[in-house]
Amino acid sequence: MKDPIRPRLPLTLWLGVILILGCELLLVIDVTGRCAAAPEGVIGMLARWVAIHMTPLAWVGYLLVVDGLLARRGTLGRGSGGAARTSPQRFGVCFVTSIAVWLFFDWVNFYFIHAWAYHSLEPLGRAHEWIAKCVAFGAISPAMFLTAELYQQLGLHRVRGPRIALGRPACLAMIAVGIPGLLFPFVVQRPVGCLTLWVSLVLVLDPLNHLLGGSRTPTLIGDWQHGRWGRTISLMAAGLTCGFFWEFWNYWAAAKWTYDLPFLGPAEPYRLFEMPLAGFAGFAPFALECWVVFGTILLVMDRAHLRFAEPLPDDDAIV
Repeated sequence: MKDPIRPRLPLTLWLGVILILGCELLLVIDVTGRCAAAPEGVIGMLARWVAIHMTPLAWVGYLLVVDGLLARRGTLGRGSGGAARTSPQRFGVCFVTSIAVWLFFDWVNFYFIHAWAYHSLEPLGRAHEWIAKCVAFGAISPAMFLTAELYQQLGLHRVRGPRIALGRPACLAMIAVGIPGLLFPFVVQRPVGCLTLWVSLVLVLDPLNHLLGGSRTPTLIGDWQHGRWGRTISLMAAGLTCGFFWEFWNYWAAAKWTYDLPFLGPAEPYRLFEMPLAGFAGFAPFALECWVVFGTILLVMDRAHLRFAEPLPDDDAIV
């Protein structure tokens, strides 16, 4: 009897691995020769181009890798196959709206709190810079959501915990707490505004989604009421995972960002890459916030009868 033929690894997985490894190799070449004012030769110029575009390139590669891993699990009958394949319109909405979400955070930062800064973007030219930013910003939410989807399929969807009954009064109380937190960065106008920037939208929007969306809009509150904690944990784990890779790929890039977080006091100098170690804690609620904002966007689209984004395939799905 012949052995069953094992499914081949998805093409996107191979393409993603090749893209990431190729970029890493060229980045090493650029870093070792960065003392030169202008790179020499085809390899040197290509390495400098990759170093400048490392963030959008690496995150395209990351999306391809995670899509391939999800597709692999799907062919083995262990998962849905990934949103990019099973729900392409929903995935497209996620990518486009991710740009808008991060532009909001950038607006808060550059006009009010000044907690991070971009470097070496000026030589790109305005149009070139915005194309690179749109690719990088568009990958933010999909990267976290696909990673969370992978964690769910690896078993976190089975995590159960206490049922927390949050009725209408509790939801309104969360909103009442969240609104001052949302306003805090605009009032204080210093980097300390980061302390509420990554949490307040969860407190404001998730209760609203829960109260207004009904069963059509999954919410964190709805999960907690039924004792389902897997989606919350998966999203937070995905935020931390992507946060590590954001900082890792950013550190040696020629065009990059840095942080100024003086409110951390003596903890600020202790860093992993450009991010203070304490700052990594913010990536966990950031993932929750992006997912809740995406749910709000879908709820508004639903109310406006723009229902071309596919529904979630099951109660545990992320995107």
